[in-house]
Amino acid sequence: MATNPLSNTATLTIRLDADALAAFDRFAVGRGGRSALLRQVIQQTVQEIADRPFIDRPDGVARNRVSLRFTDVEIAVIEVRAAQRSTDRAGWIKALVRRHLALKSRVDDGLLAELAPIRMQLLRIGRNLNQAMKAANASMLETGDKQIEPELQRIADMRMEISEQVTAVGDAMRGDASYWTVVD
Repeated sequence: MATNPLSNTATLTIRLDADALAAFDRFAVGRGGRSALLRQVIQQTVQEIADRPFIDRPDGVARNRVSLRFTDVEIAVIEVRAAQRSTDRAGWIKALVRRHLALKSRVDDGLLAELAPIRMQLLRIGRNLNQAMKAANASMLETGDKQIEPELQRIADMRMEISEQVTAVGDAMRGDASYWTVVD
């Protein structure tokens, strides 16, 4: 008896800027389309975060409100800092407080949104370098031409550098803790 492949699935609906969706659709062409690419991105993200701790939020929503008063100068500084992190004042303050409470949630969605496409591009470059290396090795084996060995070493060095950068961007995506460090 065959099992239904859709029996254990759920639907995700998002609102997205029309220009961003159009750009995503252009990128998705040749990659299985919008749904397939989005599924792939989500599955890859879930695999990458599998070993990270999560904050238990059984109710799913923060309900406690805190009221703060700031001077005009303090608000101006907070707005500048929040803008630098691509978030609003409340998001910046909340991330700052959570970091100091040692809750290891994402530090800020703005940074994550900026770093995710950079990391994806670095991964693509790494894959392209791997393909170039395989092709060069195959060519060298066929022709016996050892003159391309220095080029192979350069490709290997580039692969190593890209790998280091992917790791660094991934670390930043997991939490840019240095930004939130404040002398007590």
